[in-house]
Amino acid sequence: MLALAKALSDSEVTDQEFTFIVPENSKRQLVPYVYGPCRLEGIPESTFSTVKASLRRIAPLRFIWKKLIDLKKLHNETAQIPVSDGYVESHQFDVVHFPTPVAYLTDLPSIYQPHDLQHLHHPQFFSETAFAERERMYRAFCNQASYICVHAEWTKLDLVKCYETSPDKVVVIPWGSVFGAYKDPSSEEIRSTVDKYRLHDRFFIYPARTWPHKNHEVILRALHILKREQGIAPHVYFTGSYTEHRLSLDKLAKELKVSEQLHFLGFVTPAELQAIFHTAAAMIYPSRFEGFGLPILEAFQARLPVLSSNATTLPEVGRNGALYFDPDSPSDLSALMAQLLNSSELRQDLVAKGTLLLSQYSFRDTAASFRALYAKTAALSAQNHRLNPLPAER
Repeated sequence: MLALAKALSDSEVTDQEFTFIVPENSKRQLVPYVYGPCRLEGIPESTFSTVKASLRRIAPLRFIWKKLIDLKKLHNETAQIPVSDGYVESHQFDVVHFPTPVAYLTDLPSIYQPHDLQHLHHPQFFSETAFAERERMYRAFCNQASYICVHAEWTKLDLVKCYETSPDKVVVIPWGSVFGAYKDPSSEEIRSTVDKYRLHDRFFIYPARTWPHKNHEVILRALHILKREQGIAPHVYFTGSYTEHRLSLDKLAKELKVSEQLHFLGFVTPAELQAIFHTAAAMIYPSRFEGFGLPILEAFQARLPVLSSNATTLPEVGRNGALYFDPDSPSDLSALMAQLLNSSELRQDLVAKGTLLLSQYSFRDTAASFRALYAKTAALSAQNHRLNPLPAER
């Protein structure tokens, strides 16, 4: 949202205004990027939400908390779909844009972004309760929306097929690189990050939470193959917060004898992530399912070569700027890792292609597309009111 806020704030428009409504404790992150035609409103979180967030920060309690929530939902399988508390209606906004899958029912015209339908393709990665809730919410918010927004043609086709949605209702607006909203890291910032995280030479980076579908396992198995068959042992750094799946990754790493090559850094700041990208040999992106694949563009922005899974949207996003492998084939990945480490010409070629492709992804274009969609949604709403006027009060 940060990059979108900056792009809309930089818009030289006089006929539209944009209000970002966020939790009060998230305002601070957005304040420097909201100006011009944009403004920022913070909504206080409930005491329950604050307690929940605090508990989930404590690693040993995350798994217990998730189980408690699942048990609670099992006793309330017909849980109501969230409904607006009246805030957006009272401010008489013309359009409500839900840029994440979290939404609520409202009588105002809305744009909904479900990101992806991973739960329908990989139900094994979801509890029965989580699957049912996600399906119920996604369908309700897609049905209510004037338009559904996704970031790739693959995702649009998937949504049309799985939810039997009219293609005219689904709009594709690609993201740009989030790094475009930040300044490039200085030499001093890069050195500081290298020292802080003790970064090795010629390492790989994978920026993703340890969700099962992110497929960290294939990297571990590829490292095992490289060590066993070629005698090389590159290091891999992982960023992003942990889930309970991290425990199985640690167990697998010990079995494969690659633990010493793995570095789980947890959350890093945007500036630190940029510095890591500018230092790494390449980014590996082995995900089994994505609704877009933004880290590929972030790697292009940092002039970092990319090795990517060939699943779902990723070849559409990376095109000829990346090398692709089967997410179920550690041998494919290990071969590409060795090839990349051994060929400076290949790295330079990928960087050049990625830089060229990046020019086709701009948050300025993303913002312009959203402005057009907002106007189209508001116009559609006005047309519907003319065709179906409210009955006169008596």
